Amino acid sequence: MTGMTSLQVNAIGDQTPVTLHVAGEAWRFSITGVSRIGRELFISVVLHGAEVCTAVVHVRDHIVLGVTAKDILDRACAWLLARQGERHVYIELAETFAWPAPPG
Repeated sequence: MTGMTSLQVNAIGDQTPVTLHVAGEAWRFSITGVSRIGRELFISVVLHGAEVCTAVVHVRDHIVLGVTAKDILDRACAWLLARQGERHVYIELAETFAWPAPPG
């Protein structure tokens, strides 16, 4: 099905890549490095599929457990689906993180 995305962890372990399935094609998603500058993170990613692609993901201020990784994978899938031959991308996640307002 075109446009369909999913993810799969192949095995348990620190170095285990995630496999993304985008439009019927498998892409191995591997983090190759993380740089911290102040409160910001720059995560280097390699995507191995029909081609080898790279991404730099910018996460501003903080990581939200259970949310940040899913956002990164969702954005990588969206880029793979939309790319038109590009092999490198910069993904900005800064706008996706907002702490909920305190009650009352």
